[in-house]
Amino acid sequence: MRIITQAIRVIDYENNKVLPRDIMPKFGEYIEQLIGYINGNTSIREYKTQSVGGEVISSILEIVENRSNEEIILQSIDMMAERLLRKEREAQEQVASMDIKVQKGSLILSLIEHDENLLFLLAKVEHTDFFDDTDYSIKSGFSKDTKKIWKTCLFEIDDVRAEQFCAKIYSNTVAKYWWHDFLELEELQSDECNTKRAFKAIENTLNRNLKKVAPYDHMVIQNAIYLYFSSTEQFDFSEMLERNVKNYTPNDMTVEKKKELLQKLQKLPEEQHFDQQFHPSLSVIKRKMKKTYDVYSGIQIKVTSAVEDLGDVIEAYQADDGKRYLKIRIDNDVTFRTFERKAES
Repeated sequence: MRIITQAIRVIDYENNKVLPRDIMPKFGEYIEQLIGYINGNTSIREYKTQSVGGEVISSILEIVENRSNEEIILQSIDMMAERLLRKEREAQEQVASMDIKVQKGSLILSLIEHDENLLFLLAKVEHTDFFDDTDYSIKSGFSKDTKKIWKTCLFEIDDVRAEQFCAKIYSNTVAKYWWHDFLELEELQSDECNTKRAFKAIENTLNRNLKKVAPYDHMVIQNAIYLYFSSTEQFDFSEMLERNVKNYTPNDMTVEKKKELLQKLQKLPEEQHFDQQFHPSLSVIKRKMKKTYDVYSGIQIKVTSAVEDLGDVIEAYQADDGKRYLKIRIDNDVTFRTFERKAES
């Protein structure tokens, strides 16, 4: 990997300032870490430019075409940094009433030659001051902790004359201002498309692998995944698997079956062509989340939405006489009185 140009700009939206920072020793190693993080991160979504006339992509193309002209490079870098400052101020104004703050950080910009390809990196990361105990001075720098990487964008520049450019985006929060307002990108796949494909792929995999051999685990895991779709603003496939499958304690499936299920689920984004990170569109799957279970001749249980801790709400057990029962926790007093069996006097 060869770094052609690199820059750091502190984006201080509270004081409406962009502050240049000197490149630190061995900064190239940090750039390499960022590239590795993006390429190895499963929580990446692919985007495309709305047009080549956008301020950011046109500035990047200026840098690519004038990579030996320091003045043009600095002008283009400052233009992108000033744009991010404006968009962060606008975003902060929109969320201020909700007691939310746009994450503060520095913008890293770098043109890179990697495996004979040109890449342009933009990354917003935490940039903090620290006390150096070797010479007792205050210095500033970037943490190696990947949790301090707020947002990244990696453009592939194959042909400066192309009519469209693709980018890989990572964001640790739901932040439309980053990819839409600042970078002027659009999703390669819509949230609706991603929601439909992910939901169908996950449900089909659970049905094929668990429904018959481990029905209770199937119900609990399926409900937990429905709940994840319903309760998160940003669907993260890896996080969903970690919470609801990898950390799940099986009731009636074997350890081997759980491992096999997890492996099959991990392949779904690539096999079924959906992004690992998107904003769930519940309207397209709401009807599919309703489930009906036949429990006795003439009696059904209908689950109309995802239920928190379903395994604790509905419990199955077998009596000494071999009869099987469901025990359901209720919060409806009328229903309770309807089915309550009065003790004989």
